[in-house]
Amino acid sequence: MSASDPAVRKIAVVGLGAIGGWIAAALHRAGAEVSALARGTTLQALQTTGLTVHQDGQTGVYRLQASDSAAELGPQDVVVLAVKAPALRQVAGQVAPLLKPGTLVLTAMNGVPWWFLQGFGGACAGQALHSVDADGQIAAAFAAQPLAGGVVHCSATTEAPAVVRHHFGNGLILGSPSGQPSAGLDAVVALLQRGGIQASLSTQIQKDVWFKLWGNMSVNPVS
Repeated sequence: MSASDPAVRKIAVVGLGAIGGWIAAALHRAGAEVSALARGTTLQALQTTGLTVHQDGQTGVYRLQASDSAAELGPQDVVVLAVKAPALRQVAGQVAPLLKPGTLVLTAMNGVPWWFLQGFGGACAGQALHSVDADGQIAAAFAAQPLAGGVVHCSATTEAPAVVRHHFGNGLILGSPSGQPSAGLDAVVALLQRGGIQASLSTQIQKDVWFKLWGNMSVNPVS
């Protein structure tokens, strides 16, 4: 598939912080039609000067359609959730206008996602993670959508609203909860690779999520 394929033409990134900006820039470089759901000073910066990314000694400026209204952005082929975990509940109540039948919802955030036990098998099959989604509001918001996880191996910071500086690491592991092949997910991986990110597919993304979380828990307090 290519960026011109209808399955991957329109991609909205929710949360234009360091990681969201890094991903949005790569998708834009690959030719996707990238938009951003943002607010406050980040939204103002995106609308006036665009998204600026400093990486590998170069500076790129990317003009994205940006709004604080999901309805203004409209239905998307892929929605990337790059917000901090505590903000996800609020976001889940706002993004419905971005979704249509078949919209792929990709989480790119630290921590265990609400869908972690989907496709897991064994005694945990079908169980909900109440510690993550106490009343099921997040799961309900995305119940009809195909889901995928993204495990980020990249260090980046925001120097100012909509200004991202990449430091090191350029990896992004993607996979569906079931581990089954997905044409839409394959297309997103191809776009990310074309945009300069070392994206790869996992057959059990839960293991990659847990490995990253284990690293965060053990290394971050020491750091």
